[in-house]
Amino acid sequence: MRNKIVLLLVFISSIVQAQLLPNWSSYYETGFVWNPALTAKWNYSEASVTHRQDWVGFDDSPQYTNISFQKPMLHGVLTKSAYGVFIERDRVGPQEKYGAAATYNYRVRPLWFGENDDVLSLGFMFNLSYYSFNLANATVFDPNNLVINQEEVSHLINPNVGLGAFYISVSDYYGFAKSHYYFGLSLNQLAPLPIAKFDGRSNDINLLKIRSKFHATLHGGYRFVPNKRKFYFYEPGLMMIYGSGYFHAMGTIKYEERRSFWLAGGLATTGEIFAQAGVILGENSFISNLVKDGELRIGLKSNFNLGSVRRLSAMGLEFYAAYTFELE
Repeated sequence: MRNKIVLLLVFISSIVQAQLLPNWSSYYETGFVWNPALTAKWNYSEASVTHRQDWVGFDDSPQYTNISFQKPMLHGVLTKSAYGVFIERDRVGPQEKYGAAATYNYRVRPLWFGENDDVLSLGFMFNLSYYSFNLANATVFDPNNLVINQEEVSHLINPNVGLGAFYISVSDYYGFAKSHYYFGLSLNQLAPLPIAKFDGRSNDINLLKIRSKFHATLHGGYRFVPNKRKFYFYEPGLMMIYGSGYFHAMGTIKYEERRSFWLAGGLATTGEIFAQAGVILGENSFISNLVKDGELRIGLKSNFNLGSVRRLSAMGLEFYAAYTFELE
């Protein structure tokens, strides 16, 4: 019974909210998926994979998988650009999405404002997604009350675009060397195109159409580097997302020691609380011959729901692995 109630809530959410984007991952390294201006924000390239499963132990629980690559490109002393690509799969109840996207950002040193190390990035994203809605996978209590044919399956391809901006008070070479602040804004799914179409039970009239909806994110934070020689930092941050008339926020705190490990935790207005830990394996680790002059980052996140559905929901898990290597 608990599984049926949860899946019914997921189905209603998919129809009414009209395809909310998957939750912002607490792995900030993959933030360019939501804000293209964050593509390769530091002076190294990264290939990564993330996989998230909510409500572990439930049948057909929501899952999200992302495989990405991002690379900065040098252009003289005062400017730099970067590009990124990723593919993703998102499954929630009767809805399944496969997508691919490309991002690009252009960076300038805004000498008219701030210090010489400050960087302003402007980003653009283009994505192409395949959406499948199979109503036979939705758990409902009274199918006769549905105004659409429960046996109908919708398949649509949806292109879309996004824009982003990101400001940081340090150059990409000094992430561990100088305390700094940052903030960013992104505008996603700017084209309100249909992602599902259904017909009525006994006629050919299109009865229900689900469209992608505009989303916006706003985030900011401060990285405090107490000692420039010991290479560690504390980083509190705040993330806010708006979409389909809903507004949510997530606060985080992270501690990291370079080439060693990191710990993080946070709380969201959705009622989610999470903890995260990761290891960084580099040239001084037992796999130094494998990673060469790069680093392998492996992280695991666990989250719990403290909101009104805490009795129905279960623990969620998210895995992150990335290989990073600096530019020569």
